Amino acid sequence: MNLWHRFLGRLGALRATRVTWGLVLLFSIWVLLDVFVFKLTGGLSKSSFDAMVRNRVFVAAPDPRIVIIDIDEASLARMGKEFGRWPWPRDTLAAVLAEVERQQPAAVVWDILFSDVDRLSPGGDAAFDEAVKQSQHSHFSVVRLPKANDAASEITRAALPGLWASPKGIHTAVAAPAATVALIPPALPAVANGRLGFNNGYVDSDGMLRRYRYFERLDDGSAIQSLPMSVLSAVDAAAYQQRLALSGSALKHHDELISWRRGVDAYPHVSFADVFAQADGGKPLGAVPSFAGKVVILGSTAPSLHDIHPTPLSPMQAGVDSLATALDNALNQRYMAELPLWAQAALAIALCVGLALWAQFKSMSSLEPALLVLPFALIFVSYLSLNGAPVFLDLHLAAALALLFLALLRRWNSLRRKHWCAVPEHMEEPFSIWAWERRDAWREDALDRLISAVERHAPTCRVVVCDVPSSSLRWPELARFAAIVGPTAAMVSACGPLEKSLQYLADHGAEPVHIDGLKDREALVAEVLKAWSALHSVAAQQHERQADTLISAKN
Repeated sequence: MNLWHRFLGRLGALRATRVTWGLVLLFSIWVLLDVFVFKLTGGLSKSSFDAMVRNRVFVAAPDPRIVIIDIDEASLARMGKEFGRWPWPRDTLAAVLAEVERQQPAAVVWDILFSDVDRLSPGGDAAFDEAVKQSQHSHFSVVRLPKANDAASEITRAALPGLWASPKGIHTAVAAPAATVALIPPALPAVANGRLGFNNGYVDSDGMLRRYRYFERLDDGSAIQSLPMSVLSAVDAAAYQQRLALSGSALKHHDELISWRRGVDAYPHVSFADVFAQADGGKPLGAVPSFAGKVVILGSTAPSLHDIHPTPLSPMQAGVDSLATALDNALNQRYMAELPLWAQAALAIALCVGLALWAQFKSMSSLEPALLVLPFALIFVSYLSLNGAPVFLDLHLAAALALLFLALLRRWNSLRRKHWCAVPEHMEEPFSIWAWERRDAWREDALDRLISAVERHAPTCRVVVCDVPSSSLRWPELARFAAIVGPTAAMVSACGPLEKSLQYLADHGAEPVHIDGLKDREALVAEVLKAWSALHSVAAQQHERQADTLISAKN
């Protein structure tokens, strides 16, 4: 325990500039290693980000064009009586597609895979394949496999031309061999030759879906597009080309934060069974709206079909609702960028430098309010950026760093005060006491400035003050006094610089009192009290003389 106390004492004796800038260097190295090498704490703080998303004030309204034809549990139960368990024969899908196409929608988006043929109902496959050939608005999804499998794949652009992004705005390497792509391709010919887009959910390390990938660049310089981008190319070709031009070389694996709507049920859902009943000439159980000019998404919210994943809005959000959100963002150009990692690191380091400069030119105690206010202010700025700003200012790293930096600085400053306000080690030699009085109490800020002056000009001396609590003072008159004590030789040599520094802190100062033969702490306290009493008497006499002078002048 004695070793630990000695260690803490040595820490408190370190010069303030060495500690503050040493912490800046240490934290800067930590930030750089964390952000660019280890990636342990840098970047998005997931839990707080999700909470901010759920509690936004300004949220974009859902696009009224988007409607979801939902294969929900009710549809599975109703249609299961005739067609059995899912997947149903695909002529049921052909009937719904023909019904929707008849009303001239803006797009028909299939959040359903057609990766296998239906060997039990080849006629259903033929009917659906023919319906797809007649469709002018369909867009189909494929599943992108990990890029590491691309070399083993035989699928090229010639096999799935509708999956590749338009070459306008994307530079393709000259004489590069055609890239192969690992994915699960459609089994039906009409689907394979149609408009395609990958629709993968790239979740974070905690399994939460927060981002969406709109494009992916391949090794030959070309790029494949996501399902929302396929729809955008048909609905708004100019916006599609603009998006490609803005993306440029950033198309590798650039996942963007999803700008979520207010809740998971933001888009209207229509039962698939009701749409099928209307297409089949029957009577729907619920209202079926017009699909004219709509962007119609066919997908499932039935938990038994397992297209469920957690998002910031819900631990069990249907994949079709997430696709609808990504599609809405693409149609309305609501892309949310993030601060790059280097910018986050630069901001965190700049914040530490700013705090160190403040502590050096002001005082460490003046940073006390920032211990809680600054981190919360940075988080609040991050929250504000989620309310309609095009860039999410992820300041979690800077906030955490500021909190830890200030906490360590505060702890060290308490050790510093303990060291500089301790009894000097050697009191046998000729000793001096220099008393000072100020109008206000020597609270933390003034005390730190006094310690800094002694540290700079008389490092062998110490400071004596009444213990000042952080709350309101009962006897502020007693806390107005301070004294510098130490060897006479050190006091004499530092007298000029100390007086120049203290004239901005104190109102009155006595002449240093030289004493021989101090032996212990009690003797030192007695002499300090005498010096304070003498200083107070002199100050009181000066006030009386000034008052008498004013009275005489008035008379």
